[in-house]
Amino acid sequence: MATELKSTTEDVSLTRFWGGADRGTCVQVTTTYTARDDFFKHIRLTREEAATVAADLMKFAQGQEEEYWG
Repeated sequence: MATELKSTTEDVSLTRFWGGADRGTCVQVTTTYTARDDFFKHIRLTREEAATVAADLMKFAQGQEEEYWG
């Protein structure tokens, strides 16, 4: 069963769901596309993945992001 979570970001919705025994509880982050033929785009993250993405996004928000040249 999926549960909608509160989001304070316009045009972004959060949905918690069970990702199975291997992934556990996950979150889906969904936003609307700007292209006419597309409606939504999303990513699905485990709790651990969400934590590391959140840390990366906080670095960006604070102007402390690091460039990666692979």
